[in-house]
Amino acid sequence: MSMGMSVKPDAIAGRLDPVLSGKVTGWIYPAKRVTLTVDGTVIGTAMAAEPRQFALRRLCDERCGFAIDPPRNLFDGAVHEIRVTTDDGHDIPGSPMRFRSRTAEGAVEGVVERVAGNVVHVKVRRHAGAPDLPIAVAGIAGDETVAIAVARVDPVQPAGSWTSLVLVVPEDVIRSGHRLIHVGLIGTDRFLGKSPALLPALRPSAVSIRQRAAPVTLAVKIAAPNARVAHEWGDYHFARQLGAALQRRGWAVRVDCQEEWSRTGDDVTLVLRGRHRYKPDGGSVNLMWMISHPDRMAPDEPADYDHIFVASDIYARILGGQTQTPVSALHQAADPGVFRPPPGKSALPSPVLFVGNSRREYRTIVRWCVETGIDVAVYGSLWDNVIPAKLIGGTYIDNADLHRWYGSCGVLLNDHWDTMRENGFLSNRLFDGSAAGAFIITDEVRGLAAVFGDAIETAADAAELKEKTDYYLANPLEAEERAKRARAIVLAGHTFDHRAEQIIEIHRRLKDSGIGVRNHIPAA
Repeated sequence: MSMGMSVKPDAIAGRLDPVLSGKVTGWIYPAKRVTLTVDGTVIGTAMAAEPRQFALRRLCDERCGFAIDPPRNLFDGAVHEIRVTTDDGHDIPGSPMRFRSRTAEGAVEGVVERVAGNVVHVKVRRHAGAPDLPIAVAGIAGDETVAIAVARVDPVQPAGSWTSLVLVVPEDVIRSGHRLIHVGLIGTDRFLGKSPALLPALRPSAVSIRQRAAPVTLAVKIAAPNARVAHEWGDYHFARQLGAALQRRGWAVRVDCQEEWSRTGDDVTLVLRGRHRYKPDGGSVNLMWMISHPDRMAPDEPADYDHIFVASDIYARILGGQTQTPVSALHQAADPGVFRPPPGKSALPSPVLFVGNSRREYRTIVRWCVETGIDVAVYGSLWDNVIPAKLIGGTYIDNADLHRWYGSCGVLLNDHWDTMRENGFLSNRLFDGSAAGAFIITDEVRGLAAVFGDAIETAADAAELKEKTDYYLANPLEAEERAKRARAIVLAGHTFDHRAEQIIEIHRRLKDSGIGVRNHIPAA
């Protein structure tokens, strides 16, 4: 045996996850220290001690996961070798992995065809000239790999032919409440077309709540009407990224759309309060995070909750004076693993970018662009017959790809609902865009300077927007300097890891005061 050969012993159980979230993650059981190398260079080490909700193809709640930040050049579009090994030099299952980011034109494409029970049917094909290697796809629940399928190369099949394969999702995953399965290509950071797949709902009586002393179970209630359209709603991605941060700290997290709001039995319920009111169950610790639409809260609504987070310093003080329920400010946040600066700027239809739906109205900052002749590329739904067709770049950008658009544009435009602007609710795009390295111009919103200082530019009217857009496009180094400061501000205090710690601390205080103790079963 040569000294450089790595043997994978049968005793190692684990998996190197697809690199679909900006980090190199996986699990190994029993837990060991692991080392990440990229192209033969050691990048970092970590103890596999982070919580994993799913491993060994079952619900486990073991502390056997790891996450290591990769080098930025991993996403430069070139082919790289990712290797994760234990201290004794053995590769974990799935290692080594050949990886090429979506920055490059993919040699393989795929699409989700249909779902039958817990089986996701997909088809993939290899473009002419691509290497004759197996094509592997992964099913992701939350941020964890729960199913893998591999399509072997058929030498008889011509290049460009479709190959079908299936992902079998373990029933424990469905019973835990995960219905959206994101399907991605292993060895890339690309998701398949028509991903995520929607698994059929279980009857409420079939959903089991596990009896245990730990971990804390959390249901995040969001305003998206159902799981089929959830990925089109910002609060779904917000909830997923918050859930991943809490899960890394040992909590078990589920996201419920409106059609699943009736599900109860969790230790903690967190309502992302937006357009619609939720009536909490008295058996949980009930938390609200008001992220928008303060005008829609009924006077008696705060009394339903044990604690209310408000995504505004200004409105937290206002609401705190109107209710006996404890209130604290908790701004929105970004996941820097998802929203990261791209390794290189991509060519966009216009250097000025706006991403958002029309809400069936002529949004002010877009109207200002039209009135002053700013060549903006608008991405979102329902813009037909509202703005000139030449300005509509598309109806949707996948959330996993938004960072590339944000980080590549010269100016990212942002706006707020009137009630958000007046009450100091900072848009989530300010945090996501800044984390991705974007220079942002937004409408004037109260409380902006208290969070971002002067790192984010504002415009009070159409003329000022035109003047500042022209100026910063002509002075990109100045725009870049401001964008760097905004990103540093987000990373220092406004990530979902920061928010998870704050939520856990409030939950601890509530438990210490006796709220929610009835929900926790004492250890035997």
